[in-house]
Amino acid sequence: MLISAIPQFRYYSNNSVKKQNQANSTPINISHKLSQDTVTFSGKLPDYENSFFMEALGRGYDSAESGLIAKAKEFHKSLKKAAEKVKAFGFSYDEAYNSKCPIKKKASVLDKYERQGAALDLIRGTIYWQDQQDITAFKKFLDAMKEEGWEIAPFRKIDESTKEFVRNKKGNIIKYPDLEIRQEGITQESLAPLGEFIQRADISKPRASTYSDWQIRFIKSNDKGKKEDRQSCEVIILYGPHYKDAKEIEHKYVYEPVRKLKKLHVDMNPDHHPKGSAGRTISEHFREIEKRLIQFLSQPLFTNAYNADLRIKDAEKLPVEISDAYANLIINYAKGIKKSIPPYYKQIGKELLTEEKIKESIKATPSYKFRSNKTISPQEIKDTKREIREKLLFWEEQDSDRIKDVLTDLRETINKFGIKN
Repeated sequence: MLISAIPQFRYYSNNSVKKQNQANSTPINISHKLSQDTVTFSGKLPDYENSFFMEALGRGYDSAESGLIAKAKEFHKSLKKAAEKVKAFGFSYDEAYNSKCPIKKKASVLDKYERQGAALDLIRGTIYWQDQQDITAFKKFLDAMKEEGWEIAPFRKIDESTKEFVRNKKGNIIKYPDLEIRQEGITQESLAPLGEFIQRADISKPRASTYSDWQIRFIKSNDKGKKEDRQSCEVIILYGPHYKDAKEIEHKYVYEPVRKLKKLHVDMNPDHHPKGSAGRTISEHFREIEKRLIQFLSQPLFTNAYNADLRIKDAEKLPVEISDAYANLIINYAKGIKKSIPPYYKQIGKELLTEEKIKESIKATPSYKFRSNKTISPQEIKDTKREIREKLLFWEEQDSDRIKDVLTDLRETINKFGIKN
């Protein structure tokens, strides 16, 4: 059984709200103006605990693992052959690196499901390509993959305004290539030689960390069934081995603590919180931690790696280090988040546990909308109030544990990159 066949359960992450498909849940809506400010505080807590669904997904992964490994071997064999065919255009395949983790580990899959509601890149590989502006060379790579029996996976986009698939003027659903390009200088016009389908690729600028790449999902051309439903295999294209090493280092010492902070059940946009509130403190401190880690670690790591892989002569090697002053600042910001979690939940509790808000939560449930008797009984209010209080306590405990883990991670980062006196 492929993981893609497992129901796509949707969860709420801290910065994005996704609709869950549970009929008997009681949503907890927060959408109101706090008295001390004109800012609207908005967010949403989970309708129900997702441990049951995560366990089911874990079992699905276990049963699918052997099939995924077999498909990964087939894919990597083709990927290696394709890279060899276009070696003259700067492509190469790192067999040692790719053999370490040809499929996404279960913990990583479950984490991505929890954060984003889906995990598509279960089978993945990495290749190197130095001149990532050369569209002609990329076409050669696609042709080589086609010869090996693989093509770019298509997918259908949802129109956010209509919540339906994007269609053309004739009413037909438009297919998009599962291709994301994070590069400076690449435009839709640049991709014209690749055809109209690939011209619809998602193009964006490199990340704030300066990290850039090409990400493609391939499907087997001769597999049966609709192309959109086939198990896809992801390829990440990096400049070279130095860039790969920088990505690994950045993942452990920057991405991991930032990812854990993002999992706190707090909207990380400071503008969504009143000035002086605990939510404002948490979100502002988060942004400062992320900003400083990117500034002192991510940006120089990727810049140095790029220069090394492209063998740029006389390129200055940037220091990858954190001064004592900024190290203390980062730790103090994290401690400030830890201190702000209890008052944050205290404020939320005051707002949510009013009878008016409880009734709003009940009325928002699918079960209420479909029932004939719309009267909300005192017992129903009491039960919902208890449920909300229990959920808030659970999230507070979970967030308190997470920030402790973040502090441990940040201290490890500082021990690694802090300037030694």
